[in-house]
Amino acid sequence: MRKWKLESKILSRALKLSEKVYDESMYGVDDLYRIKDIVHSVDQNHWESKKWLADVFHKFYGFHTGRFLVVGGWYGMMAYHLRQKWPGSRMNIVSADCDPICEEYAWELFGDYDIDFRTKDINEEEDLSPYSAIINTSCEHMEQEDLHAIIKKKDPQAWIVFQTNNYKDLNSHINCWPTAQLFAESLNLEWVACVKTLELNDFNRFMVIGK
Repeated sequence: MRKWKLESKILSRALKLSEKVYDESMYGVDDLYRIKDIVHSVDQNHWESKKWLADVFHKFYGFHTGRFLVVGGWYGMMAYHLRQKWPGSRMNIVSADCDPICEEYAWELFGDYDIDFRTKDINEEEDLSPYSAIINTSCEHMEQEDLHAIIKKKDPQAWIVFQTNNYKDLNSHINCWPTAQLFAESLNLEWVACVKTLELNDFNRFMVIGK
């Protein structure tokens, strides 16, 4: 069994945020599903897969400076793990999600880690050239043509770090793949540096790093 450790400060904030959602539900804000959502966002699978990405990509990137964009950043866990590997202020990290509640909650969970949380629909962005890397751990939730559009709009030298999985039992998982290699081939990258698989409890998570 793999060992993992969720930092007590983040766990405490997740519990406080869940309590806030519950309290607000008593005054007409009927958003109780967010409690389960928050719990899932800090569970073992999400923690391990996002830390894995940051650890592996750090070996390839090779610089302390740049600007990373996390697509579908949810409540900020991916951006947090990137900041752990790139702690200096010369690395700018933007975590974007089209859901405005994600921005609000991300600030509450990770607001003191020098991360820029934004509400942004990646499909409406015309130019991604300012970023030195585009990180997307939510590819299973996105149409394939949207992934290709992201790659087309980036700088040719910018890194792509994409993850999906083979877990098809959720309706929102519209872009799963049986193997990491097939996922890599589907992206049509000019150059692939790394194709990896992380075996989790009941599914596999796939990662492709390239340009």
